[in-house]
Amino acid sequence: MNHASRFVCTCLLAGCALSLSAQDEGAIVKRERIDKSKGIFLNFGPSFTLGKNIGDYSTGFNVELGFLKRLNRVLSVGPSVSYQSFMYDPEVTTAKSGDAYIGNGDPNGWRTKYAFPSLSYDYGYVLNLEGGDLSLTSLSVNVKLNFIPVKDNTKISAYGFVKPFVSISSRKAVHGSDKRYTYEIYEDNQNTASTADDILYYNLGDNTWYPDGYNSKWGPENYDALKSETKVTGGVFIGPGIEVMPTKSFSFFLQAAFGYTFPVSFVSTQSYAKTTTAYGDEKFPMVNKGFPSINVQLGASYNF
Repeated sequence: MNHASRFVCTCLLAGCALSLSAQDEGAIVKRERIDKSKGIFLNFGPSFTLGKNIGDYSTGFNVELGFLKRLNRVLSVGPSVSYQSFMYDPEVTTAKSGDAYIGNGDPNGWRTKYAFPSLSYDYGYVLNLEGGDLSLTSLSVNVKLNFIPVKDNTKISAYGFVKPFVSISSRKAVHGSDKRYTYEIYEDNQNTASTADDILYYNLGDNTWYPDGYNSKWGPENYDALKSETKVTGGVFIGPGIEVMPTKSFSFFLQAAFGYTFPVSFVSTQSYAKTTTAYGDEKFPMVNKGFPSINVQLGASYNF
């Protein structure tokens, strides 16, 4: 065989070797197809405030609708829209019977009327409110991470998630009234127009609070802090979950979403001291601060 023939044979053999190598390498990098990698989900459940002095609110509720795209066996991403609501609960404002904002002095002017210049007594205001409901409508980006890679035959999976969101926060206006009580002292006006026959009973030692007839109205007309408020805010939810997949097309899940919303305005009488000084604060009973909460969510997903 001459040199030219040998060279041609060598090139052919090298080409075959490279072709086989390329085919083997291609088989190695080939990715497995993910079946039904998209899903539309709906979840709902109760919502709770999280932490101390976080609003005068009862258990709320939440609902969420979204879309997820599975990028691989571990990671899924997608958008969602959600609604979260908390109702103002007057029983939280007056958690104890007769719960009042206490001061000491003479708001009734009895020192002058009865010529007792040193007269001083405890008095308190009991507040009754309505309104103040808080709601959050949010647009989120969902990032879901399965702790164990999900396969087509997987029936149950545990995961974690994070949901940064932009939200429109809305709080209703607050209305109400208050009544004032005096401690171990009261006035009897004898039900007459004349003040000459009025009688003051004091230092009774009977451990009793008496209504002194004073009351006032609360509302946004009198206090700017009580006006309704709508603002754009944001925050994040994180948490764990568990998903059951009886079929490829449908799955069901239960998760807990621990959330923090950037400062919003809400009713929180418990953030103020039980004193008449705090009661007279122009911002009372509102606060403007971060709102932590937890959503317990039960949901279902249609996968396609």
